[in-house]
Formats: sequence, structure tokens, C-alpha cells
Amino acid sequence: MTLFGHPLHPMTIHFPIAFFLLGVGLTLLYLWTAHTERRQTEVERFAYWLFLLSLAATLLSSIVGLIDQSQLAIDDPRRANINSHITAGLSLLVINGLLVYMRFRWPDVLLSRRWSYVGLMSLGVIVLLLTAWLGGELVYGLRLGVRGN
Repeated sequence: MTLFGHPLHPMTIHFPIAFFLLGVGLTLLYLWTAHTERRQTEVERFAYWLFLLSLAATLLSSIVGLIDQSQLAIDDPRRANINSHITAGLSLLVINGLLVYMRFRWPDVLLSRRWSYVGLMSLGVIVLLLTAWLGGELVYGLRLGVRGN
């Protein structure tokens, strides 16, 4: 799937990455500054919406990436690398979905289940970095999605 001859997946993936990392940062800021308050602040609310936006943007980018991947030849040797990238991306989708679910299910999750939530966010950052690294290897190392390939 291209836009003016350029692959669309590499263009769309920056949004979920930025939304997720900003959501993590604002959640940590909330925990650092307002951990004793029992009310929801704008920072915490904005972090929740960033995780929702990240989930939606990741779904969209994943669909575009799968469409791009389906255009490769079935015997393309880069498919193993693509499958690793897809697996890491799906893991990130699940983690992001769990973060959104926990916030929705338990509005006080940042107080009552703080460490499990922070642990899940930390795992999400690790998986995000792994997914981004694998995607970078596909583009810069294997020249996938580069004009002319």
C-alpha cells in the first residue's frame, strides 16, 4: 500500500510509537507528582487517552503493514524477519490493550494496582523498542519498503 509511490506502513508507525511513549511518560509523571491524591488529574486522563490513541493507531498501522506484507512474493527470504516483526507488533497490541482495559476496568488502577500497571508499561516499552528495531532492520538492513524494491 503506497501513497505517491512511498510505502504507507513506515509513514503511519510513528504515531502509535509517539502516543505510547508519551502515555508512559505522563503516567509516570502523574505517579511521581500526585501519587497520594485520590482524584483523577488532567495529566492522568490525558495519558489514558494517549493509550487509547496508540491502540487505534497501532491497529491501523498493523493493517497497513499486513497489506504491504501480502504484496511480497511467497518465497521472499525476508518473510522470516517480517514474521518476527509481526509477532512483536501483536505483542505490543495486546499489552496496549491490557493497559487500556486496566484503566477502564479499575479507574483507581494507578493507586490500587500501581506496580502491575507500571510493570506492564515497562514491558510495553521493551516490546515497542524490539518492534521498532526489527522494523528498522527490515527497512535499513533488508531494504524492505524502500522505493525500487
